[in-house]
Amino acid sequence: MERFSVDASVTDRQVVLAVQGEVDLASAERLRGELDRWLSEADTVVVDCAGITFIDSTGLRTLIEAVNKAEEAGRRFELTAVPTPVGRVFELAGVTEVFTIVAD
Repeated sequence: MERFSVDASVTDRQVVLAVQGEVDLASAERLRGELDRWLSEADTVVVDCAGITFIDSTGLRTLIEAVNKAEEAGRRFELTAVPTPVGRVFELAGVTEVFTIVAD
């Protein structure tokens, strides 16, 4: 079984990226590629975090870069279904307010 995957669900000008597994040094570049692709194609990018089992500083930086790219491009970037351990990493890093986190 693959330890990381990103599945896109596209509706109109919005995409939901369902991320599964560990978001770390080994997977961050793949996630960055998906985020870059959809931030150039969709008006709104939502990252469904329900399947994230672990996130390190590289993964966190990838999400922060996506927030910045979305703002520069006039796009919306949101996180949803953030698991408690992932939310705790956001809190410890002091970046909770960087993200728009929406209900499921």
